[in-house]
Amino acid sequence: MKVYAPVWFTIKIHHSCKDGSKHVFETIKKSCYLSSELKAVIDSVIQRNGYFGNPENILIAMITDNRNFIRELGLRRIMAAIARKSIVLRKFTIPDFHFEAENYHELIDWQNWEETEPPLAMGISDEALKQMMVDGVPAEVFDFENYPYHTQSVERCVKLVTEASAAVCGATKRDGFIRVRLEFKQLMHNLTLKLNIVNSQANSKSSHPPNYV
Repeated sequence: MKVYAPVWFTIKIHHSCKDGSKHVFETIKKSCYLSSELKAVIDSVIQRNGYFGNPENILIAMITDNRNFIRELGLRRIMAAIARKSIVLRKFTIPDFHFEAENYHELIDWQNWEETEPPLAMGISDEALKQMMVDGVPAEVFDFENYPYHTQSVERCVKLVTEASAAVCGATKRDGFIRVRLEFKQLMHNLTLKLNIVNSQANSKSSHPPNYV
């Protein structure tokens, strides 16, 4: 409860993707009180599931940080990745974490970073990035809030995509399957009680009387 509950509420409050790396770091720090035997298990789980410890995700957190020096460091690293102009197909990996790190941007060894630009930052022009470095303005002006952190709603979407993949073939049919399911849930969100279902059926019959030949 000293780890799960506080982190759960933190994610509920700060649910944007830009906060993901900070949540990973907070989980690590809050589990430091555990015994060596338990930490050996917990740390391996955090390492295996720490997708927001990927350098690209950490950079998004850095350029939206409230501290100027971290923002500038993140912007400089993104500018270096842009200048490199790598055309190699990137591979999403989780680097080894430094569990003794003092801050989230120190979780990984940046010397082994392949210098790839975060996909979310690709919509930001080079001029805007440079201007943010000059003005010292965080990247809050860009709408990262629309991309949620790994929440329960994301879990439901993963489940829905899995169901679509098992039911139909092809990207177009999967997209249609998902859209229909989501629209159905919006229309039928009140049908949680048997009474609501009965009333809905009664209203449907009264509004559409049968046609007799």
